[in-house]
Amino acid sequence: MNDEAIKNLLTNVESLVNHTCHFTFDLTKPEGKTHKGVCINYTDLQERRNDFLRELKNTVCSWVYGKEKYSTLFQKELAKRGHDYQNASSHIDSLARDKFRKGIPQGQFGELLLFNFLQYFFKAPALLRKMPLTTSRGHERFGADAIHYRKIDGENIIFIGESKAYRSNYRFKQAFAESLSSIVDAYGSLQEELLLYTYDDFIDPQLQDIAEKLKDGELENVRYELVCLISYNELKSPLAKCEKEIKKR
Repeated sequence: MNDEAIKNLLTNVESLVNHTCHFTFDLTKPEGKTHKGVCINYTDLQERRNDFLRELKNTVCSWVYGKEKYSTLFQKELAKRGHDYQNASSHIDSLARDKFRKGIPQGQFGELLLFNFLQYFFKAPALLRKMPLTTSRGHERFGADAIHYRKIDGENIIFIGESKAYRSNYRFKQAFAESLSSIVDAYGSLQEELLLYTYDDFIDPQLQDIAEKLKDGELENVRYELVCLISYNELKSPLAKCEKEIKKR
């Protein structure tokens, strides 16, 4: 696939990212290509948490349904509902939200963040959509939290993502250790995961050929990139006199 075709599969996440502040920093251990920090943005001394959460919710449909699948569902509902656009759109949005697992929202919160940040930072659309597996009775959900794809300079890059999110205050150390362990396990089970899901309704149709070739060992110049996302509650409030100082801290 060419760059333009890949771009067309991406979700527009600019409205979400606009309510975040992110930065790059250096770590000696563990080594990695990049280490990024992300927090909710501020306007003066006011945190934009509600704006951030609203925009995050607006990405749920894109997480559950690829553009082609969404368009098919939308057109079907539109015909059913007398071409009432608002009614049809609200119905599909409701379907997507109903797929959330009850009782463990923090896990899917982290996976939703991972889906959006893989697209924003790496310009990589989802190869395998994990969210629909949550409510699929015929499939066991295991493996990576996200598998995304991008082609750069002739290389087929597969992003394997793992997310750890905690509601408890400052569980960073535990989340960090578990994330590193989980991403290694996800990497090891990738081929089995592709074998199970490649021919089901979890692959974007435009990436079906990529997934099949990867599964069969026919995809050339493949490079795996392992991405860990860790979200947690910070105990220290970034008290400061202005927005610039808050972001600096």
